[in-house]
Amino acid sequence: MQVSSTQNTRRDASGEFRAQPPAVFGRWNDLLGRHAAATAAVLALIVFGVFRGVLVNGFVMDDVPFILGNPFVSNPHFWKEIFTGSLWSFMGIHAPYYRPLQFAAYWMLYRLFGPALGAFHLLNLLFYVATVWVVYRLGRELLKNALAAFFGALLWALHPLHVEAVTWVAALADVGAGFFYLLGFLLFVRAERAASRQWARHLVAALAFFGALLFKEIAASLVILIPVFWWFTKGPVRPEWRRRALGSLPYLAAGGAYLLIRHAVLGRLMNPTHFWSGLPRVLASSAGLLGEHARLLIWPSHLYGFHSFNLGESLRSVWPWASIAVLLIALLLRRRQPVLTFLVAWWAVTLLPVLDIRNLSAPQIAERFSYLPSVGPCLALAFLAFVKLPEWLPQTRPERPSLVVVLVVMGLWAMLCLKTIPHWQTNMTLMNNLERQAPNAAVFHIWRGDVLLYQRGDLAGAEQEYELANRLNDASSWPFPPVRYFYELGMGRIASYRGDRAGAQAHFERATKVLPLGSEAFDALGALYFPVGEYAQAAPYFQRAVQADPYDVVARFYLGTCWMKLGKYRDAAAQFHAAWNVDPTYSAAYEAEAKALEAAGDAAGAARVRSLKPPAQL
Repeated sequence: MQVSSTQNTRRDASGEFRAQPPAVFGRWNDLLGRHAAATAAVLALIVFGVFRGVLVNGFVMDDVPFILGNPFVSNPHFWKEIFTGSLWSFMGIHAPYYRPLQFAAYWMLYRLFGPALGAFHLLNLLFYVATVWVVYRLGRELLKNALAAFFGALLWALHPLHVEAVTWVAALADVGAGFFYLLGFLLFVRAERAASRQWARHLVAALAFFGALLFKEIAASLVILIPVFWWFTKGPVRPEWRRRALGSLPYLAAGGAYLLIRHAVLGRLMNPTHFWSGLPRVLASSAGLLGEHARLLIWPSHLYGFHSFNLGESLRSVWPWASIAVLLIALLLRRRQPVLTFLVAWWAVTLLPVLDIRNLSAPQIAERFSYLPSVGPCLALAFLAFVKLPEWLPQTRPERPSLVVVLVVMGLWAMLCLKTIPHWQTNMTLMNNLERQAPNAAVFHIWRGDVLLYQRGDLAGAEQEYELANRLNDASSWPFPPVRYFYELGMGRIASYRGDRAGAQAHFERATKVLPLGSEAFDALGALYFPVGEYAQAAPYFQRAVQADPYDVVARFYLGTCWMKLGKYRDAAAQFHAAWNVDPTYSAAYEAEAKALEAAGDAAGAARVRSLKPPAQL
């Protein structure tokens, strides 16, 4: 196999990088270029071979409420609510996340397969396989070398940081947004290079971008990536500013439409924080987060679901400063190496949405955050190995050593993927891994406190875990309110089990101050009074729980029972009706409504409700 002579890279009249790189392993490069279907099959087989273990994993963490406890998914009549609420609105939580396509996909799968684990995991995996193919096609467009694109796509497919996104059902937002984002950018690049119908091609690409936005907010970085692509790979903007401005309109329109819909549904565009509020600390945190993401990208070891972030430790490490230095070097070399430096810039641009710590929840560093950003470095590594090094060092024939290095990296990453996938089988395996990797993670101690309290009845042990979680959270750079919320709930329940109702009430009341829109603390307050027959005291708390979460069927049932005991039969019937309307399988709510209607003198209404009651489960 012979290597062609090197060619100097240069721009054409439009300023675009057009030079064909030297053909490395020319026969294989040509073979990949001619057989697209076979290339797709090879990529799919490798991905399925490494990630097939995800199909036997269970539902973990957010999977349970998102699917099993989500009336928007389980109730076929609630599909409209998917598009008119936030990510957590099915629990009454008004979070700043609008991801309707994620739950729409769950809704469709539930209609077809019910809560079958394999179907939901398979959807994530199919999205991943399709995205690997898009990465390969994008590499073909950017690198002009099929072999480099093939290995770049494989490097990306086997990167261990992607295990979380592929194996966690709740990360469908990431794999869905990733597919449509990359498809949109691929179509954008092709539209830029098309000889005709550019406007129509840009419109199709913008539709893919709009789909990515409806999966997850991180896709917004595409409107920045497009001008960055022009700046790095096409030279000065001025000669074609009019055409480029017109070409950007569909993407701006898609982004604008998304923002209008988001504002109409959520009432805001992002967390209500002033731009200048704590800006120096925010920028310092951005540098620290950048360094932590770079460390995980280059050295993906000790992988687990909840990476903690310590601002001081991150800034004292070399990673943020090395990352900033590499980005500055890329800026300086952009004219000499436009494609390579653009791929480096890709990483930083697509990370931007997760570098503003004010808009992050927990964890503030997650492996899935690198799902899109890692495309650039993986393609850059393959481009360097199979195109640039042979061009720069033609006499040393570096092709074979480069291939060996890339294959070794791929092999190590594949083994790490195979090792990490089983950690996501159950909540227990996930938390056992978290205990090994990050014993000082506050969320781990909340989870262990729950296990000790609810499964083992160890009140003293649970109390110690909750206290430790609260201390760790308070000592962190950016304390996470839900940790404090679940600390107060856990401590309140411990006090309740010990017979200290006043202490329990104090903890639950503090929980309502931490997250005023959470219904669980109001449920707990009502439960202090309900068992002892103090229905007049319990009812207001259940009312507030229902106001916080209209889909809380337990709170509605207890509130209805309170109204029954207090002689408010019509009010009771309304609550029981609302409970089975949310969960049509809630047979006790049908019977309770019928009895409430009978007590109110509406025998016909009671008979009608009983006729709707589902048959008893065998």
